[in-house]
Amino acid sequence: MRSKVQKLAQLAYECVKEVKGKEFASKYLAYARKLPSMIIYNGLLTTVAFAKTKSRKAYAKAEVKEGKKDKKEKNIEVLAWKILLEHLEKFLNEEGIKQDNKDLIQFLSELEVQEYRFINKRVLEFSQWLKRVAEGEIEDEGKGN
Repeated sequence: MRSKVQKLAQLAYECVKEVKGKEFASKYLAYARKLPSMIIYNGLLTTVAFAKTKSRKAYAKAEVKEGKKDKKEKNIEVLAWKILLEHLEKFLNEEGIKQDNKDLIQFLSELEVQEYRFINKRVLEFSQWLKRVAEGEIEDEGKGN
């Protein structure tokens, strides 16, 4: 029987393994590093809303600019945020916390305060594992900041 910590670490490892070696890995690493502090200071709901907004704005900016390099960079940013959010949802599904197909923002905004605090705490624990594993597995090329 495995402990909760072992399960968190294993899921974080599986998530990072999906990203390792991909061209957006350094961006993912940068965002995974920021994620725990974003959740602590802003809360999970605000962090999720920010991540969704950031990815859409990055994509919109890429569409406006003509340069292929800018567009590619913004697409990498979009993909990194998108995958990070997918990993958070995967965690919530694995934990049996979120089992419906509702949008993550809608799901979080409909929770009672006690449920939200519990989920916020669990996602924070998972995000800390994502950060740790990503730092250990993804080579930092200095491009993700």
